Amino acid sequence: MRLGVGVVNQKREDVEPVADIVARARRAIDLVGADRVLLTPDCGFATFADNPVASARVAEAKVRAIVEAAAELRKG
Repeated sequence: MRLGVGVVNQKREDVEPVADIVARARRAIDLVGADRVLLTPDCGFATFADNPVASARVAEAKVRAIVEAAAELRKG
């Protein structure tokens, strides 16, 4: 079983620093182990009519930050 950990908030325009994402992931890794943790946005980048989410540009930047954090975590 794996645990998807929401490490970025898709409803905010600011892109979370990679260091913050790494810290969030490490808390989950400490609980369940690195082989069971998947890094994800809080609940995706889908559009909600009454509650818009970040733009495509911001979503891309957030996903890029998740990828960078994952690479850093793999280094150890």
